[in-house]
Amino acid sequence: MAESGKPQRKGERRAPAHPVRVAAEGEAIGGAAGEALNLSDGGACLALQTSELSVGDEVILWLTFASPGRPVPATGRIVWAGGRWGRPRYGVAWTHEGPQRSWIGWLARV
Repeated sequence: MAESGKPQRKGERRAPAHPVRVAAEGEAIGGAAGEALNLSDGGACLALQTSELSVGDEVILWLTFASPGRPVPATGRIVWAGGRWGRPRYGVAWTHEGPQRSWIGWLARV
């Protein structure tokens, strides 16, 4: 934990160089669309068109980057939820240690 009492971030957050579309699904939602506002090796900040997610919910995400143009799968857990204006925003911590984690970090910089 950081001194403020909030969990410490894993990885440097980066705003994607190009828009990253997100499709999310989970037990709490049938599906939701949105975009990644920033990405890191440890997680992401997502703006989604749903207010049904809560801290602790597990989600399956499909991230579509400008290149390669096909969705990159990822799984995560909601670690914070907020945003009162526009689309709700969610902090997601990646929960799977697979090759998509390195793709996400690399693609966020492209």
